[in-house]
Amino acid sequence: MIRLALSELRRYRLPVQRIALAFLVLLPSLYGGLYLWSNWDPYGNLGDIKVAVVNEDEAVQVEGQDAPVRAGDQVVDELEADPIVDWTPTDADDAATGLADGTYLMSITIPADFTARLASVQNDDPQTAEIVLHRDGANGFIVGVAARGLSIELQEKINAAATAAYFTVVFQQLGELRSGLATAADGAHQLEDGLSTAHDGAGTLADGLGTARSGVTQLTDGANQVADGNRQIADLVDPIADELIPAIPPVADAAANLTSATAQLTSVVADAQDGIATRTGSVLDQLNALVAANPGDQALVAARDAAALANERAGQITEVTTGVNAAAQDIASRAAAVDAQVPAIQQQLRQGRSDIDRLASGSRQVADGLTELGTGLDTAVSGAQQLNDGTGQLLTGATTLADGLDSAVNQIPDLGQDDPEGTADQVANPTTIRTEAENDAEFYGEGLAPFFFGIALCVFGVAGFTVLRPINPRGLASRARPITVALAGFLPVAVIGVAGGWVLTGIVGVGLGLDARSWPATLGLVTVGSLAFTAIAHALRTAFGVVGSAVALVLLMVQLTSCAGIYPVQTLPAPFQAVHPLLPMTYVVDGLRIAMTGGPGDRLLRDFLVVGGIGLLGVAAGIAAAAWRRRWALAQLKPVLGE
Repeated sequence: MIRLALSELRRYRLPVQRIALAFLVLLPSLYGGLYLWSNWDPYGNLGDIKVAVVNEDEAVQVEGQDAPVRAGDQVVDELEADPIVDWTPTDADDAATGLADGTYLMSITIPADFTARLASVQNDDPQTAEIVLHRDGANGFIVGVAARGLSIELQEKINAAATAAYFTVVFQQLGELRSGLATAADGAHQLEDGLSTAHDGAGTLADGLGTARSGVTQLTDGANQVADGNRQIADLVDPIADELIPAIPPVADAAANLTSATAQLTSVVADAQDGIATRTGSVLDQLNALVAANPGDQALVAARDAAALANERAGQITEVTTGVNAAAQDIASRAAAVDAQVPAIQQQLRQGRSDIDRLASGSRQVADGLTELGTGLDTAVSGAQQLNDGTGQLLTGATTLADGLDSAVNQIPDLGQDDPEGTADQVANPTTIRTEAENDAEFYGEGLAPFFFGIALCVFGVAGFTVLRPINPRGLASRARPITVALAGFLPVAVIGVAGGWVLTGIVGVGLGLDARSWPATLGLVTVGSLAFTAIAHALRTAFGVVGSAVALVLLMVQLTSCAGIYPVQTLPAPFQAVHPLLPMTYVVDGLRIAMTGGPGDRLLRDFLVVGGIGLLGVAAGIAAAAWRRRWALAQLKPVLGE
């Protein structure tokens, strides 16, 4: 058995034969290696995926902040700071166009009220800001899966930026709150100082009132002494009056006697005065006569002048004597009355003087008490003034404190006392991402169906010509035209391929519940795709025989890995991205996506035309291969590799 096996291998001696054996050895590695290479690290190339960013946010002026808040700009900056994908700022029209033609796999729209909703945290009705993530299922089902993963990271980025914007609002308010509290603290210090001053003023007032109380006490004592002194005066005056009243009659009698004696004295003095005046007047008359008789006698003149002077002095003496007489009478009258009462009056005057001294002393004490009372009242007034000033400071400080606290309270965001859990959730998650998906596949299998349909159709093209001959040898030997020979080998497999594709579509639709958006388009593209893959396989098999089948198998593997059936083409390694637009399976998968789940009609038309064009090229290549095979050679009679 082993010998037979070895002998079979020994038949492959020629270089081409050994290359074929090597190809078979490398086939698993080629298939598995290419597939793993293309899908080894799709997330490592996310930076090549373009995501449109449409920032329509409008700035909001936040109270207490000079510059307006632009949370949308902060979101864009946050996204660009960590480019997990190629964030591309653009406008809404370009984003829609790029999403439709596949330039952008997704778009993010920051609405106009984004900042306003974030800033609403300072109001009584805080609202959650929203960002719209738009994707199109026509760009690949896995895009939706990736979008869900991306939305998680996106949520973190947006929340980070939104939180920054949120705290821009809140910290601004907290800064004003701090300023308000600082003002309140200053007011509290003023209040403290005012209370201290009021306390000191109250103490001074208390001391002043105490002093006033002492003065009042002294005033009371002085008033009592004055009352006692007055009582003593009354007690003194009453006995004197009692003694003076009985003494009045004797005094009257004595006065009468004195008057009589005085009258006698007056009469004697008057008589004496009259005698002197008469005598001096008679002598003056005689001397005047003698001088008249003897005018030259100087002695007489001198005597006359002396007599005249004596007469004048006598008149004056008379006047003085008259006054003396009157005074003597009065003195005698008074002296007589006083003389009887002098001892008692002296004693009573001494006692009265003592009582008056006591009254004066009491009055002085009253005056001193009133003085002290006045001083105490002055102190009390001063203390009261200090108390008033202190309370004024207290009022000012209290007003400042109240204003500061009011301002601080107004700057504190309403954190939702009515719904604390809802508010806490809103602060923890200030934004939400709303996903709007167009042409989305309902099931995972529905999303992968276009890719597996393409594989199935391509595999049939390779496998079909392992069962059926790509060309009839009798036809090659006939005189039929190459087109006839080629189509004769192509059409049987093509019809079977189309039938197989339709059967696949029916099974998936009925058995798995595929609900294609357009069944005609789906069946049409299945038909065109099957024909194209069959035409390519036919041309390769016709031209190169078994080697052509190997080439078709390699082409199948390249198409599997490069058509972006699962991951976006942007995530593929560069060689696969380079051949992506050249492969028919690229357009078959893209067209089936649009036919099954929806998408732009112009892209579907493009896919039909490209796949149909490649199919026609395959048919043309098959015709050319048939014409070339008509050149007979020894290798054709005995192929190196089995047909």
